[in-house]
Amino acid sequence: MPVDLVLRPKHVLSDYDSSVLCVCYPQILPPEIYNILWDQILRACYHTLLDGKCTNEGRALMQLDFRHFQVKVESLTRLRPLPDPHIVETYIKAYYLPENSFEKWIQEQTEYTPRQMMNLLQYVSQGSKKIRLN
Repeated sequence: MPVDLVLRPKHVLSDYDSSVLCVCYPQILPPEIYNILWDQILRACYHTLLDGKCTNEGRALMQLDFRHFQVKVESLTRLRPLPDPHIVETYIKAYYLPENSFEKWIQEQTEYTPRQMMNLLQYVSQGSKKIRLN
């Protein structure tokens, strides 16, 4: 599924709103469990978002879409601040790095899966080929 579809708020949580709210309703669960559960849910969502691929046009909307996702999650939970949104923000920004900075960025990253790094590398290599052809 393309990232631009996954990131759209109506696609990300609308089907799960009621089940997530039932599981994570703050008056039912102890606060520590509630916070741990939301932390893990968000981390799983972040990595799911990072595994997707999308078009160049969709990529341009990724930051905006991620912000909409955050706003939706903030309306569902009392967890503040949301844990580690920089994982997604940094990854999205990497698509816009100049090629000479990209190699250093790749070497410094430890939080992304090999698949996520390959998606980035493929995109950057495609962009480099297009620049060379022009």
